Amino acid sequence: MKARWKRGAVLLQTLVMAIMLSMIAVMLMKWVLARYLLAARNYRATEAKARAQIVTGQQFSQWNFQDFPNQASIPSGVTMTTFDGTSVRYDRTGGATPMVFTVTIDEDPTP
Repeated sequence: MKARWKRGAVLLQTLVMAIMLSMIAVMLMKWVLARYLLAARNYRATEAKARAQIVTGQQFSQWNFQDFPNQASIPSGVTMTTFDGTSVRYDRTGGATPMVFTVTIDEDPTP
């Protein structure tokens, strides 16, 4: 009778340990996935900022800043598509002196 009780206790301990290990594994996987999503989001945001700077630099180099008061050569409200399908929009607001450029870029390019 006592041997059967020990066998049941060992099975119960094994079951409890299996449940605890599976819960630990699930929590670890949730943590890893959360870290991956955070890193991927940061990478996409950094990549979008770099693309916006590249497009802005290209556009600024094409505009004629020797004739800066003449704003005819500086377009406003233009949407472009980069080589990998990312959509970039830049807007110009303000007059000749307080000219403000806003560059908007989508972080997830369409394949």
